[in-house]
Amino acid sequence: MLRHDLQTLRIFLHACELRSMSKAAEQLNVALSAASRRVSLLEHEAGLPLVVRRPHGIEPTAAGITMMNYARDVLRLGEKLQGNLNEHRSGVRGYVRVSASSSVLVQRLAKDLSRFVGQHPEIKLDLEERPSMATIDAVLHKQADIGIIVRGFEVDSLTVIDYAGDRLAVAVPKSHPLARRQQLSFAEILDEDMVALEGGTAVHRLLSARAAELGRSLKVRVQVRSFEVMSLMIGQGLGIGILPERAIEPLATAMGVKLVNLVEPWARREYAICMLSFDDLEVPSRRLIAFLTRREGKKTSLSMSAARANGRPG
Repeated sequence: MLRHDLQTLRIFLHACELRSMSKAAEQLNVALSAASRRVSLLEHEAGLPLVVRRPHGIEPTAAGITMMNYARDVLRLGEKLQGNLNEHRSGVRGYVRVSASSSVLVQRLAKDLSRFVGQHPEIKLDLEERPSMATIDAVLHKQADIGIIVRGFEVDSLTVIDYAGDRLAVAVPKSHPLARRQQLSFAEILDEDMVALEGGTAVHRLLSARAAELGRSLKVRVQVRSFEVMSLMIGQGLGIGILPERAIEPLATAMGVKLVNLVEPWARREYAICMLSFDDLEVPSRRLIAFLTRREGKKTSLSMSAARANGRPG
């Protein structure tokens, strides 16, 4: 195993290509004695002559030619490594762990991430779908670099940036009497059997809290884990449901579902990007956040202070 450094290989390669130790030393801005000593040490480690000193200069031996080819490969890899590290520093390359709620993914994030990856193919994304509360927990425990949530959850000391939003709508079977309505209030549907998402989701927490404010509770008949299954159950007449408008729009016709406006101020929900500290994020994570906030048309400072999400239920 040869114990050499890149500078030694660089001096050796230049000396062989220029046929002159002095010209190589001058070109690389090192003392001639230091350059000669480095090449001598390289020959000692190789255990055989690598150059022949002649009156008109130096020439590589057969072993020296092999060493020259090796030096070119190593120096090329070294330059590539330095270039890649520079790209990591500038955020061109990297790895970002993202956790996001299903609402955010369906409404906006999936499309934005696709555009981001198209523009930054060397940044790898590790995306995991989790409810908003679980996403906050993942960020707090450093299992995710950034989380994208529905606002309304306690975020402790996390830094929070506005992202986008959605609107909830009432989904009913097309044969249901309520399908003839143009809009509904929340109180009007509390006597109906409900198809609902699982308890930890932002939608379920919101609806449960609003029902409790009215002194009521949800009549949950079926509980599911995805918008697709929820739409299917509603279309089959197992109940009505409340879910993000855009989540069901592509499925409504195929599933036999009608959307009715939910006329409540809280039906409009806001999303947020959360992280432990913006200033402590790696450059690729900052680049992703900048992209997402630009997509939303917001001017986001790259040195913002921590801010808590407001108290609106999510």
